[in-house]
Amino acid sequence: MNFKDFDIKTWFFPTICFILFCYAMVFIIIYTYASNGDVSLFSNTQNTGTTDVAKFKEEMMKQIKKVN
Repeated sequence: MNFKDFDIKTWFFPTICFILFCYAMVFIIIYTYASNGDVSLFSNTQNTGTTDVAKFKEEMMKQIKKVN
């Protein structure tokens, strides 16, 4: 390996930026979890038990009519 081509100054700035980015993302994840710890990610889902194709079609038609 030719060490003249490998300059530590070239990698210093991107490395510092990447470390700061990772630090910021970890901080955001921890802050989001701490502020909304009691809320589940899937709390808004509803289990209607619609497994029949005909019932599913009826539900879809109802939703389409509501939108239009």
